Amino acid sequence: MSRYELYIIDDRFANYFYGREKMFFNLFQEYENARGRLKNILARQVEYITKPIPALKIHKLLIQLLQTRSDFYIHNGDYYIENRTGLAKLTLEERKLIIESTGNMDCELTFLEIIRKSEFNFYAVEIERNQYGWVRPFRIKKFVQKENTIGH
Repeated sequence: MSRYELYIIDDRFANYFYGREKMFFNLFQEYENARGRLKNILARQVEYITKPIPALKIHKLLIQLLQTRSDFYIHNGDYYIENRTGLAKLTLEERKLIIESTGNMDCELTFLEIIRKSEFNFYAVEIERNQYGWVRPFRIKKFVQKENTIGH
């Protein structure tokens, strides 16, 4: 069974930490394992660098792209793709998406491909397997400075 947690990283932090994604992973890993006062401190840090999940926008995207599939359904607010090769469940929470899957990776990859089409900086974490990364690599905004040329 696979379990991914996906967070929308605020643009300020995504741009600054681009190439140093391990630092995000370390924060989410520490948060997962922390207890007591440290858990509260790390929760505030996670909340500070992440954005709320735009549930309605994600819902519309899922419906638009999956409504014609016979293996897609919604149950108790969770989204499912279930067929003979596997099962994937997508849960939307306030600050993260959770994808849980069993069997072949095709079902979970379908959800990831749809999430990739959104314009958000989704960062995926799988704590148990020490895996992490951007769902969709994004482009850092480059500021081009024009050279002033002085004519003679």
